[in-house]
Amino acid sequence: MRSRSVALLLSSALLAGVAVSQTAAAQSYCPGCEAAIVGAAVGVGAAVGVGIYLIHRGRTSLTGCVQQTDSGFSLTAKDGNNYVLVNAPSEVKARKRLLLRGHKIRTSGHSFRVDRVSRDYGACSP
Repeated sequence: MRSRSVALLLSSALLAGVAVSQTAAAQSYCPGCEAAIVGAAVGVGAAVGVGIYLIHRGRTSLTGCVQQTDSGFSLTAKDGNNYVLVNAPSEVKARKRLLLRGHKIRTSGHSFRVDRVSRDYGACSP
């Protein structure tokens, strides 16, 4: 999550730098265009921020111990809830404590669609 925040901060700083450099260049051939260039840069930055939010808003992480079931895998989370794991990648193994990234699925029970394994904490403690 930190790397995404850093990337967002750096891209915002880059856009601000581009706006400043374009503003200086615009003075030589387009008097009065400063506001339009700054406004366009702010608009592009806002659009990038909204796009990143919309892409990542539904993702969540889930940490817990994985068990083998008749239908695949389930995970017992730290809060005690059991989640059926959907589309679990090959890295998911029974009796492992994992940090998973994905999406909670709203069904009659608790289900979690796994996008990837973020961290393997090793064997589950009894």
